[in-house]
Amino acid sequence: MTAYIQTVVTAPVVGREDEFNRWYEDTHLPEVLQVPGFVAGRRYALTGPGAADGPRFLAVYEIETEDLAATLAALGAAAPMMTVSDAMDQPATVTEIYEVLGERRTAVHERH
Repeated sequence: MTAYIQTVVTAPVVGREDEFNRWYEDTHLPEVLQVPGFVAGRRYALTGPGAADGPRFLAVYEIETEDLAATLAALGAAAPMMTVSDAMDQPATVTEIYEVLGERRTAVHERH
């Protein structure tokens, strides 16, 4: 199995952030994870300097598949049945796919 991640940068419509976050967590993320090949997902919020300058939310989906094109086609086929929220600023959304190149590493700290 080849591993990939799909990143999705999003923003809510101004004044509808709570509604957007509820929809994404409770509806959209579970719907995407029903697509074969999508095995996990997690959301993040941009913090720190410059956080207010653009889309603040990032979703990272883990994909495991031998046929990325077929998996993405399955997502495209499922999309019309997924619940859409008008609380999401659709034009601000940016989606990318990355192939995982190595194992996840963790820090090793010495104990004294």
